[in-house]
Amino acid sequence: MSKELVIDINRTGFPVKVGSVELWFDSSFENLRRFFNVDELAQKKLKDAEEKAKHIHFPEEMNVENLDEKTIDAAFDVNKEFIAAQYDIIFGDGTFRKIYKEYPDILALDRALEVVGAAIAQRIEEQEASRSKEAKKKQKEYLNKKAKKK
Repeated sequence: MSKELVIDINRTGFPVKVGSVELWFDSSFENLRRFFNVDELAQKKLKDAEEKAKHIHFPEEMNVENLDEKTIDAAFDVNKEFIAAQYDIIFGDGTFRKIYKEYPDILALDRALEVVGAAIAQRIEEQEASRSKEAKKKQKEYLNKKAKKK
């Protein structure tokens, strides 16, 4: 019987805490493409949400007199779906539901998105600097080994 060979894989990324909700940001090259296109992807989801709300008539000019509960709910739902799409794109499907369950305040979660995005961008820059430094170190080691062989 042969002995099993076990190779550990460490996921690329870092934990992010939004309020008391712990999340994981996947900073792999594959996921970074999604992160940098979050606005574009969220706009597509927003269009889907707007399609669902098309049957609701939104007045040209909104004021207290011409708003009814159905219109307010529809506008809220479209906005909520847009914010949810951004959280789900950044952290994975179901993330918004998890955060909203803990913090049912769409305005606070919308404001937090900007902070989350800026903090993640800063951490990505730090990781890239570290990756670049490591790559240069490996390149230097390789060139030194190659020079010694000659």
